[in-house]
Amino acid sequence: MQGGNTPRTSCLSAALWMLCTLSAWAQVEWSVDTTQIQWGETLTLTADWLLSMEDLQNGVADSTAWPAWTDTTSSGFEIASSSPVDTLAAPIESGMDVLLRKSWILTSWDSGFIVMTPESFGPHETSPLLIRVLTPVLEEDAQPMPPQDIVEVNWTLWERLQRIWPLLALALGFIGLVVLLRFLWSKRRVADKPVQRDTQEAVAAPPHVVALRVLNALKDEEGWTRGRAKEVQALASMTLRQYLEGRYQMPAAERTTADIAALMPASGVPSDWQPRLIRALEQADAVKFAKGELPARAHLALIEAYIDFVLDTQTASDETN
Repeated sequence: MQGGNTPRTSCLSAALWMLCTLSAWAQVEWSVDTTQIQWGETLTLTADWLLSMEDLQNGVADSTAWPAWTDTTSSGFEIASSSPVDTLAAPIESGMDVLLRKSWILTSWDSGFIVMTPESFGPHETSPLLIRVLTPVLEEDAQPMPPQDIVEVNWTLWERLQRIWPLLALALGFIGLVVLLRFLWSKRRVADKPVQRDTQEAVAAPPHVVALRVLNALKDEEGWTRGRAKEVQALASMTLRQYLEGRYQMPAAERTTADIAALMPASGVPSDWQPRLIRALEQADAVKFAKGELPARAHLALIEAYIDFVLDTQTASDETN
């Protein structure tokens, strides 16, 4: 398809713009960093998926819900690379709990206007996008480069060692991994103590410092991937309760989630955060007491929601400490 400014392409552009505008409030939106490239140049396609915690737990956005692209998209763009799905806290004004984001680096060798057709993301469908691919401008007398002669390379001993060094490093790394796994297995129960000790030692620190130290450590350790989901959620929810006591003077540490929900309206906790915190605490209770199971992404989303709440509600004096 050759490019050109014709009435047909103008009408197509206007129709696609109207479709994109009407779907501005969709649950899944995708965007590109540019709508015009040359042959071989790349553009970044990004998909944002807003979800509630319930939908995330029910597997609405599992791997089968995303486009099953391999080397090319359904519109013919070549895929140079793609990023893993990133889990973020949803904007408060969206009314959702989780934002999932994934990006693809695309290129094309076909000039003209190319329509990126709508794609299904689980129960949702994206809007079409219009991309223009330009033919590179060549000089009139441009000639192809002549073939180059084959160059013989004589490797030195040091260069040969450098070539096999990755294999040696891989072998040493495997041995080190085995030793590390055996050490962690023997010290599994002891591994939980540093975070708890840090919580006790930081009692005199500002509430947000104590909470962020514990929550960031839990996020980095990812204990739910090693069979410690109950311990992680118990410590995370207790840290949130202690922050509510220190920041808002709410007697939350020894209260149930139902008690905290009753105290919320009269507290200083922002109204936008109140239902989100209660939902998060209820999810943690299901893991702690009812032996419920959550996907790894849901565990991470709960911890990140606590962190976002602490960062959003710390006082001005806390921020300067």
